[in-house]
Amino acid sequence: MEKIVLALMLVCFFNAAAQNPVQEFNFNGSLGNTDNTISFLGTPVFVNDRMGAPKGALRLTGKAYQAVVGDLPQANKPRTLSIWVKFNAVTLPNYILSYGTAANAQYFGLTQQVSSGGNSEASFVGWGTGNDLVASVPLAKETWYMYSITYDGNISKIYRNGELLKSQEGIVRSTKGYILSLGKLNVATSINADVDDLRLYSVAMTDEQVKEAYESSKPAVVVKETAPVVTTAKKAVILPAKASASNVLPSSPSETSKGGKNVEVFSNGQKVIGINASNIGTLPEGTYLIKVTNSTAK
Repeated sequence: MEKIVLALMLVCFFNAAAQNPVQEFNFNGSLGNTDNTISFLGTPVFVNDRMGAPKGALRLTGKAYQAVVGDLPQANKPRTLSIWVKFNAVTLPNYILSYGTAANAQYFGLTQQVSSGGNSEASFVGWGTGNDLVASVPLAKETWYMYSITYDGNISKIYRNGELLKSQEGIVRSTKGYILSLGKLNVATSINADVDDLRLYSVAMTDEQVKEAYESSKPAVVVKETAPVVTTAKKAVILPAKASASNVLPSSPSETSKGGKNVEVFSNGQKVIGINASNIGTLPEGTYLIKVTNSTAK
């Protein structure tokens, strides 16, 4: 029994450790990593991130940012890189991130090519014939996507929004280099996008771990609140929503709807107290973030 418990503890430990990045850049008003030990070089422009928080993402418009990162895995060592991207233009190539040497199999990068007919090629770049992993996917402007690329020493994988786009065995990775670039592919610069939450892992995350990383960091659905409609015998009259002390209910112990869902409403990053699924129509006119989760059975 003790051996079984110990084995389970070790499995839980390694699963948790696998999802801890060795480097993370959240771009919350800074080009530095979360430890403030490494920083990208350049004059930044910060914009709203995928959650709508001001100055929480980095805008890349035709210029590259670079940082020397000693933790970048070399040769054929396992690794995972993930990043959130919102493309502001899809009529040009977007060189998202890369590092390594522009020689056969010595490069490691991610690009999203020009959109044609609504689709575009997402490319896990390795440099040289047969060293790229390419998947054709739909692509939309001004939509946040989470990309992940993994390599375990043999199998290369590319994901978007937690879903595996393509996987291939046997692609050689002999990466050499410690300069991590955003918006650049070797010496060429091309990008018009916002980026957020760049993470580097020293392991090849599993399909389940990539999915969990996406689910735990994806933005809530943005809903535009509309005014209620009152119908009369002649026509429908639109009444503006008004906020008053009488229509903002006090906070209740639970904000769970009858369908077993927790509904939380946020405005400008702050939770709106007292609003749940039963009284959401009392909100004043505006734009809100709504978070819906399964309630915990008791």
